[in-house]
Amino acid sequence: MFLFYYMYFYLIVICLWCFFIFFCESFVCFFYLYQMENSKLLVLVRTFSVAECRELSEFASCQLHSKKAYIAELLDFILAKAPDFNPQNLQKEQAWKHLYPNKPYNDTRIRRLMTDAQKLCEQFIVYKQLNQNQIQQKIYQLQYYRSHKLKKHFDSTLREIEKLKTQYQKTNIWTPFYEFAIEREKSIFIAQQRIRTVEPNLQLMTDKLDLFYLVNKLKSCCYILNYQNLNAKEYQLPLLEEVLQHLNKLDETQHPLLQFYYQALLTLSEEKSLEYFRKMKQILQENHPVFESKELVDMFVFARNYCIKQANKGNTHFLQDLFDLYQLETELGLIVIDNQLSPFTYKNVVTLGIKLKKFEWTENFIETYKEYLVDEFRASTYAFNLARLYFDQGAFEKVIPLLYQVAYKEIFLELSAKTMLMKTYYELEEFDALESFIDSFQMFLRRKKSLAYHQVNYLNLLKFVRRMIRLDRSNKTKINAFKEEVKNATDLADANWLIEKLKTF
Repeated sequence: MFLFYYMYFYLIVICLWCFFIFFCESFVCFFYLYQMENSKLLVLVRTFSVAECRELSEFASCQLHSKKAYIAELLDFILAKAPDFNPQNLQKEQAWKHLYPNKPYNDTRIRRLMTDAQKLCEQFIVYKQLNQNQIQQKIYQLQYYRSHKLKKHFDSTLREIEKLKTQYQKTNIWTPFYEFAIEREKSIFIAQQRIRTVEPNLQLMTDKLDLFYLVNKLKSCCYILNYQNLNAKEYQLPLLEEVLQHLNKLDETQHPLLQFYYQALLTLSEEKSLEYFRKMKQILQENHPVFESKELVDMFVFARNYCIKQANKGNTHFLQDLFDLYQLETELGLIVIDNQLSPFTYKNVVTLGIKLKKFEWTENFIETYKEYLVDEFRASTYAFNLARLYFDQGAFEKVIPLLYQVAYKEIFLELSAKTMLMKTYYELEEFDALESFIDSFQMFLRRKKSLAYHQVNYLNLLKFVRRMIRLDRSNKTKINAFKEEVKNATDLADANWLIEKLKTF
């Protein structure tokens, strides 16, 4: 009898286990069969802007690109859900019903359609990139006309290229390559004519190729040295010594792109680099009109990183150079990328302006560029940085309303804001309010266990501030002992401010 119950129980367990396996497989099957959310197609389409979605729809509907209308229809179904692309409205089964309302669902078929649609999206990306590069288009035309020996077409395209060059004279690291490609086509075309009296353009062609290699070699080495300054990883840089020896023989009439990255590399690699930095900065200031915006952004990063590194070593005179660079970037409209300004860049520029006492310029920057901050952080970032400016100007009565009017979504910004509030109460000599604020600040910190060592540093700051405002100013022995205690404290936030205030005791 016992054996019968045991077998019965064992049979029930097996049945339940089979049901569980079937349920899991069904769920996974449903997830992969009917979800489009994590498909390569959806991941790619999500990167397109609303305007690009409209362009893609037009591109897909063109019979030249979409021989099978259902690919375009599938993309129209997906693009209609832009810009949110809600997963609930992007099930494979829904797409199937949109394409084939009277046919049973076929997962293999819909996956093939999605693959074809992804390939079409990739063709659209290539088309769009090429459509934005008129010089590259003309080079392809030259190649075709040259291979088919169409001299009139070839010469006409060369004239169009020269016209494009006069209309758009900005340069980047790829410009020498395009110039090399053009000269190469001209050289091959001349050679095809078999006219021995005509020189086949070889010197100009090889000069453009050298310029392309040298500029890109130098820039790549700058990236590597920059990275090595932050990480311990070592890189092999073959031919760099030979390249530098070659460039050392050249005069300063060389292409400004080559001059800049040559000086940038020397700035990063030499111990006594001040002379090279000055030349790099001068090239940037004098030649910025000839550089493309994206190239300028990289150039400013190299120059700024050097200034920051030097300032961190205690060479504070580089702060003025750093400010000059930021100032030029703002004038050139480079500080805003894709219509957005990073809160960290915003804060860095304000901090620098305050340190250098450029109050009027800094206030103008705060007001002008607040609209480019991300919506989520705009109010808190703007209020905090304006409050910092007022604090350093000594306009303490303006600080408190600013810091109280917004909710902070970033914990360290909130800590900095609370610390500034505490210091403001101290500067205004509102010691009763300060005592009350210290109590609330302590409770806030004790609730934030995730702050780890930061919690200890700020709690110590509050402890010392409370003791400081209660000090008997007539007791020099206790004051001197307290100063020594603060000076020797290790886990202490904003120690410099405390030491500075104690100098008045």
